[in-house]
Amino acid sequence: MEKIPVIIDSDPGTDDVAALLLAYKSERFDVKAITAVAGNVELKDTADNALRLASYIGWDVAVAKGADKPLLCPLQTAEDIHGKGGMRGLTLPDPCRGFDSRPAWDLIYDVAKECGGRLEIIAIGPLTNIATALMKYPELKSLIKRIVIMGGAILAGNTTPAAEFNIYVDPEAAKRVFESGVPVYMCPLDVTHQSYITKEEIAGIAKLGTKEAEFFAEITGRDADRMSFYSGGRGVPLHDPCAVLFAEDESYFEYEECFIGVETSGDFARGKTVTDCYSDKQLENNAFLVKSVDRDAFISRIFELMRRYQ
Repeated sequence: MEKIPVIIDSDPGTDDVAALLLAYKSERFDVKAITAVAGNVELKDTADNALRLASYIGWDVAVAKGADKPLLCPLQTAEDIHGKGGMRGLTLPDPCRGFDSRPAWDLIYDVAKECGGRLEIIAIGPLTNIATALMKYPELKSLIKRIVIMGGAILAGNTTPAAEFNIYVDPEAAKRVFESGVPVYMCPLDVTHQSYITKEEIAGIAKLGTKEAEFFAEITGRDADRMSFYSGGRGVPLHDPCAVLFAEDESYFEYEECFIGVETSGDFARGKTVTDCYSDKQLENNAFLVKSVDRDAFISRIFELMRRYQ
């Protein structure tokens, strides 16, 4: 099997950490770099969390700092959800190495050139780094095969009634990415809320006994009762792992090509993703909307990947 060259653009953040733990053990990815962006918490913390996690699990991958604020608006974090520093009170040992010297957008461009049009980006935070890279390097759009994002919402948001957090933080960046010409696959809240993990399943991962499995269970299970609200009380939504597992194997997801746009103004509409997927008014397709997941297959794959830590 030919591995997929990947950059993971992230704002760790608790579910970002879970997603990175899964991505590291996928035999289908050749992860070239992790690029950090401000989002769930400030850049100094998201970058530090990414570097600490890579060091903790022995992942020899470049980690680069990116944007510390959105393109045009002040940064809004989700510290109330992820806790001070972004890890719900958990800490990892000091890293044993430093950051890549390049800013995220330069690293993205360099890797894209090296991959010769095969690079895929998994974006599980605000899209500021990717938009910046596309603006700085206009030729980059022809060097990226696709971008898989966790973001957006069709039915209802989680930051405003209309908007999901990652898009709301930097809607101008998201708009640029959707309009870039690069194929974008969007895993919105509508599907990530289907991608939940129960308390019993979290306990099952903890019983695998490795430090990584125990850490996955601890960071996912903290505040589980409050987070289960978003899935109707069924379990903790695994937002960012949903995008990682879709990028790895889309066979147990349903998705549809359609138009997706981003609202950048309005007291109630800013940050909303708009699609014609359910409309009788069709626009020009520019993206793919991920609509549903086989949750049993999703959870089975999580267990399979976490068992690989020994």
